[in-house]
Parts: sequence; structure tokens; C-alpha cells
Amino acid sequence: MEPIEFLNRHSFLVFGGLALVGLGAFLLFRRAGWIGWGLWALALIALAVFWLSMRTRPSQSFASQAEIEAALQSGRPVLVYWFSNY
Repeated sequence: MEPIEFLNRHSFLVFGGLALVGLGAFLLFRRAGWIGWGLWALALIALAVFWLSMRTRPSQSFASQAEIEAALQSGRPVLVYWFSNY
């Protein structure tokens, strides 16, 4: 994987991590108390929870037309794409 592809796929983690490292360095040099480090930990937890809840998951494959119809009627977003060798 090339560096630009890694940044494209994981930009939220890279830039969020850099921001947290920068904030941590600032807090360290300023000798911040527990309130500053508590806010830093809260930001870390918020970024982790957001990333875990919003990342993509493996998709479900359908074997028949009936399964596709059931998925479309389920009320959840469905992306259907067709592939043909012809």
C-alpha cells in the first residue's frame, strides 16, 4: 500500500492522531493538570467511538432475487450492483 493510499483510507485516524499528539505535547509542556488531561482522554475516546461506529463493515451477498427483494423491503439502506461477464 502506497503512502497516499494509506492516508486516503485512514485519514481520520492519521489527522485525529496527529491532533491528539499535538495537544498532548502542548499539555505536557504547559504542565497541565488533570482537567486538561481529562479533556484529552475524552477527545481520544470520542474519536475512537466515532471511528468504530462509522467504519465500513463487510457487506451481505444475496443468492436469489427473493433475498434482494427482502433486503429492499427491510427499511435499511441497500446498495445493489450487478456484475456480468458478458
